[in-house]
Amino acid sequence: MSESSLVAPAEAVRVAAENRARRRHVAAQLETAATLVATRRDELAELERTLQAERADVGRLEQLSLTRIWAALRGDTADRLAVERAEADAASLAVASAQRRFDSAHREYTKVRREHDGLSGVDRAYTDALAEYESALRAAGGRGAAELTTIAEDLGTAGARRREITEAVGALQDTRQALGRALESLDSAGGWSTYDTFFGGGLVADMVKHFKIDAATEAFTRVNRALERLSVELADIGVSALDGADISTTLAVFDVLFDNIVSDWMVRDRIAQARSRAYDLRDRLADLADELAAHARDNAAGITALLARREEILTAV
Repeated sequence: MSESSLVAPAEAVRVAAENRARRRHVAAQLETAATLVATRRDELAELERTLQAERADVGRLEQLSLTRIWAALRGDTADRLAVERAEADAASLAVASAQRRFDSAHREYTKVRREHDGLSGVDRAYTDALAEYESALRAAGGRGAAELTTIAEDLGTAGARRREITEAVGALQDTRQALGRALESLDSAGGWSTYDTFFGGGLVADMVKHFKIDAATEAFTRVNRALERLSVELADIGVSALDGADISTTLAVFDVLFDNIVSDWMVRDRIAQARSRAYDLRDRLADLADELAAHARDNAAGITALLARREEILTAV
C-alpha cells in the first residue's frame, strides 16, 4: 500500500470530519446562547415595566393630582416624593444593569451565529472528501482500507473535541480569575463593614464601605458574564455545567448582591451570604477544572492511539 497516495485524501477527510463535528458543537452553543438572550430580554422587559411604574408614581406626586392633594393633607408630600424618587432611581439602575446583561448575551449569540453560518457547507465537503478518499483506497488496495476510513473520521471528531475542550478550559480559567478578584474585593468590603458596625465607623468609614461594596458588586457582575460564556462553551461536550448545578441559578446569584441595604447589620449579613456562595462556586469551578482535565487526557490518549494504528496500517508490508 502506498502511503503517499493516501496522505492527502486522508487529511481531507480528517479536516472535513472535524469541521462537521465543530458545526454540531456550535449548533448546541447557538441554542444555549439563544436561550440566554431570551432570558435576558424578558428580564429587561420586566424591569422596564417596573421603572415605568415607579416614574409614574413620581409623576403623580410632582403634578397636581388627587395623590398629591391627599399627601399634602397628610403632611408627608416631601417624604413620599423622596421615597418615590429613590425607588425610581433604583429601578433605573436595575434597568441599566439588565441592559448590559442583555447586550453581553446578544454579542455572544451573534459571535456564535456567525461561526455557525460559516460552517453551513461542511456536510457536503465531508461527503466529497470521503468519496475522494474511497477512490484512493480502492486504487491502493489492501485489507486496512475500510479501517483507515474509520480512523480518519475518528481523528476528525477527536480534533473537534480537543478544540471544544480547550475553549471550555479557557472560559473556565477566565471565570476563576474573575471570581478570585471578586473575592478580594468582597473581603475588603467585609472588613470595612465590620469596622463600621463594631468600631463606630463614621462618615468617612461609611463612604469607604459603600465604595468597596460598589466595587465588589461590579466585580461579581464580571463573574456572571464569565459564567455565561462558560455555559455556552460547555454545551454539547458531555460535561455538566458546574457539577450538575443549574447554571442559570448561579448566573443570577451576584447581580443584586447589595440591593435594599437598610442597616449596618444587614450589610454584614449580605456580605457573609455572598462570601459563602462565592466560595461554594469556587469549589465547584475547581471540580469542573478536574473534570475538563480528565476529558482532555482521555481525548489526547484516543488521538495517540488512532495515529499509532493509522501508521501501523500504512507502513505494513
